[in-house]
Amino acid sequence: MKRITFIDTEVSIETNRILDYGAVKVGGEALHTTSAREFQEFIRGEKFLCGHNVIHHDMKFLYQIIGRSSFEKFLNEWNVIDTLYLSTLLFPKKPYHALVKDDKLQADELNNPLNDAKKSKELFLDEVRAFYALPGALQRIYCGLLQDRAEFRAFFRYLDYKVHSDMIAYEIMDYFKDKFCSNVNLNSFINEAPIELAYCLALIQVEDEYSITPRWVVMQYPYVDHIMNRLRANPCVKGCNYCNDKLDARKGLKTFFGYDAFRSFDGIPLQEQAVTAAIYNKSLLAIFPTGGGKSITFQVPALIAGKYARGLTVVISPLQSLMKDQVDNLEKHQITEAVTINGLLDPIERAEAFRRVEEGEASILYISPELLRSRTIERLLLGRKISRFVIDEAHCFSAWGHDFRVDYLYIAEFIRGLCEKKNLQDIIPVSCFTATAKPNVIED
Repeated sequence: MKRITFIDTEVSIETNRILDYGAVKVGGEALHTTSAREFQEFIRGEKFLCGHNVIHHDMKFLYQIIGRSSFEKFLNEWNVIDTLYLSTLLFPKKPYHALVKDDKLQADELNNPLNDAKKSKELFLDEVRAFYALPGALQRIYCGLLQDRAEFRAFFRYLDYKVHSDMIAYEIMDYFKDKFCSNVNLNSFINEAPIELAYCLALIQVEDEYSITPRWVVMQYPYVDHIMNRLRANPCVKGCNYCNDKLDARKGLKTFFGYDAFRSFDGIPLQEQAVTAAIYNKSLLAIFPTGGGKSITFQVPALIAGKYARGLTVVISPLQSLMKDQVDNLEKHQITEAVTINGLLDPIERAEAFRRVEEGEASILYISPELLRSRTIERLLLGRKISRFVIDEAHCFSAWGHDFRVDYLYIAEFIRGLCEKKNLQDIIPVSCFTATAKPNVIED
C-alpha cells in the first residue's frame, strides 16, 4: 500500500486559524497535537494526504502553516484525496455509508481531529473496495470523467488507474442503455460538467427511487439538477425507448393508478393534456369542472418525476383537510410517497414528515402558502431537487382571492428566491389548478 496519511483539523470560527491537528498513517501510527511543527514533521515525506472535505476546507487553513511552495506541491502533484466527494460517488444508495451523514463524518467524539482522521481512513479504505467492486465499465466511466478533476484525480493516481477519455460517451450510452434519454447531448456534459454528470450517473445506476442527491451536492453543484432533468425528465422530440416508456402520460397513469385512460370533458382530453404539459416541464393553468379529477393530473407527473428524476413536487393548498384527504386517497392506491406538513400534526408526526421529505421517501409535499414563510420549510426545500410547484385553488391569486389568503401573493416571490438561492439553470415550473375561472380571474 502506498504511503498515505489521513488528516483532520479543528479550526477556530472566530480567528479562522487551526487550533488542533489529528493525523494517522496507514500503518496505525497516530498524532494528536496543537503544534503546527509536530504536525508538519508527522506528514513530511508522505506521498498522499487524505481527509474528509479536506480540499476545500482543511487545505486552505493548512496553507497558513505549510507555506505556499509545499501547498502548491500537494495540489499540483495531485496528492490530496478527499473522501467527501468519493463517498457520494461510490455510496449513492440510501442509507449511504454508515460513517457519513450528508457532508459530515459521523464521529464518536466532538471536536476530536484524530478521531475524524481515523474515520477518514476507515471511509477511504471502504471507498477503495467499493470502487473495485464496481463493474469494469462503470470504473472506466468514473475515471474517464473525473481523473483530471482536483476533487478526484489523486484517488485515481493512488490506484494507478487511468483510462483514455475519448470513448467515455460511448461507454456511458452502452452501460446506461434505456436508463435515460438516448438523444441527450452527452458530450456537452462530459466536457462542461463531468463531476455533475458522474453524480447523476451514480444515482441512476442505483435504481432505488428513494435514494436522492445529498443536500451538500444540491447546494455545491446546482448543475446536477439541470443534468438530471435533461437525462431523465425531458422527453425528446424524436422519441427513444426511455422517453416513450417512462415519460408517457398514459403509461404513468396505468403504472401508478391502474387506469387505462384519462377522462375527457365534452370530447376534450383535459386530464391528459395537463399531465403531458407537466411531463414536458411546461408551466400551465388548468381549469377543471368541480369533481373533474384535477388532483390526478398533477399527481401522475409528480410521481413520474419522483421515481425517475428523484424530484419533489410541492403542492400548495389552502385547506388542511383537503391535504389530508389527498394523502389518504393516494394511500388507498398503495402510493405512500405523499406527505403533508401542517398545523394539525403533532410534534412526532411533523418530525417524521420532515424526515421523509429530507431523506427522499416523499415525492409529493402538501403545504399551505403560509408555510412558505417558514425558514425551516425553506431549508427543507433547498436540500431537495424540486421538480414543480402546484398551486391548488389557484383562483386565490385573483384580485379577490388574496384578500382572504394574502400569502398567495408571496408564492411567486418564494419560488423566484428559491431558484436564486439554489443557482438553478432551469426555472422551476408551476402548475395552477382551479374550478373557479371567470375571464377576469384567468387574466389575473
